Amino acid sequence: MTRFLPCDASTLPPLKALGASASNRNLYRTSQPDGSILESFPCPFTADVGGVVRIEAPEFTSLCPITGQPDFAKIVVAYTPHDLCVESKSLKLYLMGFRAFGCFHEACVNRIAMDLVMLLAPKALYVRGEFTPRGGIAFWPTATFPFVPDKPNANAPQCQQELRL
Repeated sequence: MTRFLPCDASTLPPLKALGASASNRNLYRTSQPDGSILESFPCPFTADVGGVVRIEAPEFTSLCPITGQPDFAKIVVAYTPHDLCVESKSLKLYLMGFRAFGCFHEACVNRIAMDLVMLLAPKALYVRGEFTPRGGIAFWPTATFPFVPDKPNANAPQCQQELRL
């Protein structure tokens, strides 16, 4: 029986995060996010069949930059790829970099969005941080690309529709 491969593995770029993990221990950093860890691969969607990629990271943690208390969140990313998709293990390692990093909720979400935009140059991107309430207040900051000033409902419409917002 022939095994179906959706793409030719020989044409993929060398992916450092995926594979020999033991030899890549330097990628397992928790003190500061590093966008250079993020890796991509060619988008398998065609011009005839577009798509939206939705990713949820339910175990995101960072530190309050003032108190040092831990903050917990589910990070939701949705994007319409142009030519590239993010490799999931590299995204996991990147998000792990926030674990011992002091950063306000809004800054975390914005940094994630900006690093993904720099890597992927997507048609549209949406990042939401669903932070666990602290003191009875829940923060769910959102970053969108492209951003249309004065028209919040126009920002990343395909991604928002996918997320049913």
